[in-house]
Amino acid sequence: MINYKIAEKSDWEMLSVFYKKAYREHHPLQNQEFWNWQYGNENFGRAIIGVYEDEIIAHLGVMLFEDYIFSLNLFVDSRHRNGDEFFKLVEIANQFRRQHIGVAVNQNAFPLFRMMKWYHYVNLERRLKVHPDFPDNNIQKLLEPVPFFSNFDKPIGHFWEQPNLKSIKLDDGSTAIIQNEVGGIRFVEIKNVKKATQQVFEMGFKWCDFVTSFNNPILMKLEMNNWKTENELEIPWLLNPLEYGSKSNLSFLSKNALDINFYINRMHSDLGRIGSIK
Repeated sequence: MINYKIAEKSDWEMLSVFYKKAYREHHPLQNQEFWNWQYGNENFGRAIIGVYEDEIIAHLGVMLFEDYIFSLNLFVDSRHRNGDEFFKLVEIANQFRRQHIGVAVNQNAFPLFRMMKWYHYVNLERRLKVHPDFPDNNIQKLLEPVPFFSNFDKPIGHFWEQPNLKSIKLDDGSTAIIQNEVGGIRFVEIKNVKKATQQVFEMGFKWCDFVTSFNNPILMKLEMNNWKTENELEIPWLLNPLEYGSKSNLSFLSKNALDINFYINRMHSDLGRIGSIK
């Protein structure tokens, strides 16, 4: 019989075995400090697991953010995919009694969400801009490292306490994740498009990007300031490890209809999560 429960820090040995089997080498969840940040604090996230004969055979992570929960890291062992494991995991997640959202849902899970009659929106949109002094068709040059300086303001909050994350709060109040090892910066929130873009380029970053949902009015401001789509500018989405040619391709679903003024950003789900921890 499968026992479903919320994982605790005391389950780390069993969790470690599971994450090494389920994910590639250096995946952040294989790092205990990162797991404690992601799922070890009941105010911010939990890992729901199904245990069979002292082995984790099903897993669903939930990130808690304001009035929402985001499902991520769904995995069911191939030996148990013909049962109701997925639905048992989601049933426990729904007990948090918040608006339930899924981002970047695995294609294999789509039929299951359809069976539960979830809403399916258009994919998230990514926009990019390159420093005017660099040609935007030389991707390898754009991804070369730039110096990292730490003498600037940093955002405050649980998201920004993520292990190995380098972050910055700009003069206009915009926030971003620094990825100087690949020459760029990834905005989490943009307050003033022109001021934020100008400052990061003055700091020496060669490119920047931003991801959000289709209904966010800031997309029009980005387009007016000559930000480009992934079809126009091929800076990879996956940067740690680096995968040339990768695109965001981020699905967006919810259990109930969302308020029209709700916009996805990198704080949601695992969009702003560190790629690897070695």
